[in-house]
Amino acid sequence: MPRRAHDRTLAIPREILDSGRFRKASASLVVLKGAEIGRDFRLRRMHTVLGRGLDADVRILDDLASREHVRISVKWDRERRSATFHLTDLGSTNGTLVNNRRVESMELTEGDKIQIGDTVLKLVLLDEIEARYHEEVRHRITYDQLTGLLTKESLYLALDLELKRCRKYALPLAVLMMDLDHFKSVNDTYGHLMGSHVLSEVGRLIRESIRTDDVSARYGGEEFLAYLSERSAGEALRAAERIRRAIEQEAICLDGVTVGVTISIGIATFPEHGKDIKSLVGRADRELYRAKESGRNRVCGAAPTDARTGS
Repeated sequence: MPRRAHDRTLAIPREILDSGRFRKASASLVVLKGAEIGRDFRLRRMHTVLGRGLDADVRILDDLASREHVRISVKWDRERRSATFHLTDLGSTNGTLVNNRRVESMELTEGDKIQIGDTVLKLVLLDEIEARYHEEVRHRITYDQLTGLLTKESLYLALDLELKRCRKYALPLAVLMMDLDHFKSVNDTYGHLMGSHVLSEVGRLIRESIRTDDVSARYGGEEFLAYLSERSAGEALRAAERIRRAIEQEAICLDGVTVGVTISIGIATFPEHGKDIKSLVGRADRELYRAKESGRNRVCGAAPTDARTGS
């Protein structure tokens, strides 16, 4: 069987390989959202085709992806001793977004986010240790079956990696701690079946209220946690308000019975409120407590003026 033209291995000069410089800048596409969240695909070839089809070099398990959706080409610059990356949409049905903008062809830089259907990938440069860490994260990622969000442990794995990136490039990040108000009364009044349905619907509303590359989890019971990459305090506040309003306005129905619930949210931002998971989650939790104490169904923290909505 003849080899496809893009199946040739990218040739790097021997002296560059020996220097170790290229090994410390291995290019990967990391899945931020999609069926294989946390997985990284190394860009080892001159041309890599992403798509839903069996012949794609990187299979995107997404019904909105075309069989051969997009191609990423890698070119080695001998003078600059660095690689450049070029994306080309292959006439896909639903198009390709890069950083939320539809594109046909463009040069990529590290950190660019590529959206194919509902799947989001980020171009990153990794050394060997970071590449192995990504692989470990992928193997350990698990989801909460009730809400469809990540488990607390899986979010912590992903957040640890994201904080390292934010520290390296001086990028902002926000952590949201969320808790349903008076959830015990829902279980006591309507039963645990309704309670489980409420949690499932709240998980859906949280997913729909944040960006595709933000990450959310069920923290435990009726508590939820999310982190928002590259978000300022003001942006985090607006995102939290979207979540709060979406839940407040939703009529949750099961077997002819309709209930309404509200949520309180506390926000902490990196690096202002902490530089590690423990300090950020701790601060967000304290802000959540303040939201509860000051009336519930509100957002506290992260911005000079808290957003407040009476319950």
